Amino acid sequence: MKTLLKLCLLFYSVTLFGQSPNESSSTPNDSKNSINNETTHTSEKQIVNLLIRRWEKSKEYTLAVFDAIPTDQLEYRPLPNQMSFAQHFIHIGYINNSFIGVLIDPKTYPDFEALRDADFFINRPDPVHLFEPDSLKKRTPTTNKKLVRDYVIKTYDFVISSLENLTDHDLILGLEKEKPWYLKGHTHLDLILRGESHTSHHRAQAIIYLKMKGILPPEYSSHNTL
Repeated sequence: MKTLLKLCLLFYSVTLFGQSPNESSSTPNDSKNSINNETTHTSEKQIVNLLIRRWEKSKEYTLAVFDAIPTDQLEYRPLPNQMSFAQHFIHIGYINNSFIGVLIDPKTYPDFEALRDADFFINRPDPVHLFEPDSLKKRTPTTNKKLVRDYVIKTYDFVISSLENLTDHDLILGLEKEKPWYLKGHTHLDLILRGESHTSHHRAQAIIYLKMKGILPPEYSSHNTL
């Protein structure tokens, strides 16, 4: 009976206080360990590193799709009211630059007009329209293709280098930050995922352009295996 009583008291103390009667109460070292654990938690980059790998693969695949177009077909468009092949890639670069710029910039931008003047933008290789059918300046096709390709590389590098400065904790921030209407409700992670989703949207259109020209697009799986 006494043994049973002792067991009941032991169970009660563990349940109520989270420790057995023989365990000592918390010490200054416990507090220090708690702080260290919290610091480690907020500086973790496991998810960020996965996102970086994903963007590096996206860069590789996007450039492969871009490189597949013959130089003299760079401005091909199936219909007059559609953006050209080249425009899709300038658009991809600009929007990625925009979304991740909004993420890292301490300044806020209430609308697209204010955002256009942000300091984080990389100079575009051509003043071609970003959203409507337009043509590149008159240069040699080889020059134009190199200019567009270099811009795509620079904007991807901007994204990747920006992600390298983030921690996993940073990903859940940014929800309340003022943004243009089309980015409202976006956390930092949402901006990153939205950029990749948008890239896929326009890259897929470029792949259709290739197929309409009878060009076999780069194989998907080999460019997306991590």
